[in-house]
Amino acid sequence: HLSINGGIATLDHAVELLDQGFDGVMLGRAAYHQPADILCAADRRIFGHDGPDSTAEDAVQAMLPYIEAHLAAGGRLNQITRHMLGLFAGRPGARAWRRMLSEGASRPGAGPELVEEALTQIAPDLAA
Repeated sequence: HLSINGGIATLDHAVELLDQGFDGVMLGRAAYHQPADILCAADRRIFGHDGPDSTAEDAVQAMLPYIEAHLAAGGRLNQITRHMLGLFAGRPGARAWRRMLSEGASRPGAGPELVEEALTQIAPDLAA
């Protein structure tokens, strides 16, 4: 098995490398900094799954059970939300999303309801 790690900045590049015969590609920093642009279409483009692409909002909803389990195990909300801050970069409401999570997630008792409330600040993505 041959995988490539590093320098892959777009989903198009990842698909191109897979088409050239690589068994795997690592989209680490690109996926971290532009998750909606890269990961929302990955299931369809790389794995051939049918159905609509996921949205950043879908990703947030999917994280809620994980957040609840993390908190139940003694974790803190900000340990998760710090990795979600850039999820809506460039969208109306993104600044409010970041501010609510940055300011609220480290407060004692902060839970998934903060994430749900912050999500209401994001304008619908009409391009999706």
